[in-house]
Amino acid sequence: MRERRLAPEARLFFGVITGFEGLFEVGRERLAARFGPLSAEEESPVFPFPATRTYSKSMGQGPLLRKFFFLERHWPQDGLAEVKLATIGIEAEIQAGGQFPVSRAINIDPGLLNDCRIVLASTKDHSHRIYRGKGIWEEITLVFREGGYRTLPWTYPDFQSPAYAAYFTPIREAYLTRSNAPPPAPGPDRPPPP
Repeated sequence: MRERRLAPEARLFFGVITGFEGLFEVGRERLAARFGPLSAEEESPVFPFPATRTYSKSMGQGPLLRKFFFLERHWPQDGLAEVKLATIGIEAEIQAGGQFPVSRAINIDPGLLNDCRIVLASTKDHSHRIYRGKGIWEEITLVFREGGYRTLPWTYPDFQSPAYAAYFTPIREAYLTRSNAPPPAPGPDRPPPP
């Protein structure tokens, strides 16, 4: 009988989208209260979010902004769907606690980063997504190959940005350095260790 290997824990992050810059602080506080301390040194700058019809009806026609927050501790790779359900609740709490001219003032997208990929959770089904239960799907959004992050045919336009790759790359390197992750498997760009 083959021995099963458990996946090492990954880095849990939250991609927050909003048209109200002050909500980044509110989101940060709610996320830390629910999941634990966030890594201050790994907090991203504010990125402009590309115009899209996906969010225009619920989040308004104005410019949207994106910011990423990483949890300090590592997270089980099979725990992303539960995180997504919790962030949906946080979004609803923030919406109910303010008076906003839009029906969705904040969008919190959780994801996982490990040595070889970035995975995002979604409430929408698609051919490239795997169902995780309770109305949540997951997709591999970026893969790390040949020394850098590579997009896939379905990668969201903002995640195709070189600025995102530049932000995620040192976090991946730190994860490899300080985690219990096994060394990457040998491949074309990963020769076996000496």
